[in-house]
Amino acid sequence: MGDHRAYIKIEMEFHGIKDQTDMDINYINSDGNGMDSRVADWFESVYERGMSKYREQVEEYFAKEHQKEIEDGERHELERLKAKYEP
Repeated sequence: MGDHRAYIKIEMEFHGIKDQTDMDINYINSDGNGMDSRVADWFESVYERGMSKYREQVEEYFAKEHQKEIEDGERHELERLKAKYEP
């Protein structure tokens, strides 16, 4: 039997989340899929953190857009009332 280990260095950036890792891995694992499950677990962790940040950014964007719509409507209503009641 040969040695089925490798050393890898991974760097990933996803939606502003940066991460890197160094791993000594087993090329053959118990699942038989040829990849150490820690590698997939690491990618999944970075992906989940990145998607969480992305969802926060989207939520913040829509909250700002909603606030802007409200302010624009109020500004329009103020101008309408000024035109109606000011000489």
